[in-house]
Amino acid sequence: MENRWKVNAKQSGLMLAVGVVLNPTGALANTCNWTSTPERMIVAELYTSEGCSSCPPADRWLSSQLTTPERARSILALSFHVDYWNYIGWQDPYSSKQFTQRQYAHKSRGNVSQIYTPQYVFSNREVRRWGQAGLIPQQLAAMKQDKAPISLHMSLERKQANQVEIKVKADWLDERYKAGRMFIALYEDKLSQQVKAGENRGELLRHDRVVRHLSQAVAVSSADSVRVFTQTIPADWNQENVGIGVIVENSESNTVLQALNATGALARCS
Repeated sequence: MENRWKVNAKQSGLMLAVGVVLNPTGALANTCNWTSTPERMIVAELYTSEGCSSCPPADRWLSSQLTTPERARSILALSFHVDYWNYIGWQDPYSSKQFTQRQYAHKSRGNVSQIYTPQYVFSNREVRRWGQAGLIPQQLAAMKQDKAPISLHMSLERKQANQVEIKVKADWLDERYKAGRMFIALYEDKLSQQVKAGENRGELLRHDRVVRHLSQAVAVSSADSVRVFTQTIPADWNQENVGIGVIVENSESNTVLQALNATGALARCS
């Protein structure tokens, strides 16, 4: 498997829908709720780019291996499109400097040894042989033995047709952990792009779990456990395909304490 090394950056748990509210006629109301699983969810991050010719296989692997309904209950998969490939002639429309900075932060924290695409990071640990057949079964087997030290509860409320309020509460279950940093990611599935320049010129690329918005990390603790995020949904997002991920990491280390994956969240709560 070829990995494209790029060091010069030239330059959104078994997730349960437990609180979907119905009005008296049985129609879907505009407030919905989810909670995380007892087990610690796996967070699978892919760093990729439409300008990188070796990235499409990693994109397809994410779509085929990490986004099935069964896997989505245990794995929060997020595809971050970096911007350091844009200089070769194709401006990846999903790329962001913020996502490049997140990838470099993994290196500065010692989570990965080098920066390259495609690069997979599972719960803040680099995974090089991501295509091997036994990887996901092994990860899921380990997850079943790993009880999460916190529980996450998320509510989604429609404020307007294009605006939602996301409220997340963290219940602290292990006295060894009392504080962390929380962020949310809104991602979109079923995206496609006809690439007209660069290494993938002429290719029709398809993507799932593409991060469209990543919040800044906010502090959360056992004494201050609720955070509220308000998000306006841009007109070019297909709300039918937008999900939400929540991640809480330990403030003092790189440990992912818990995550939550609300697939199709905006469609559920429309």
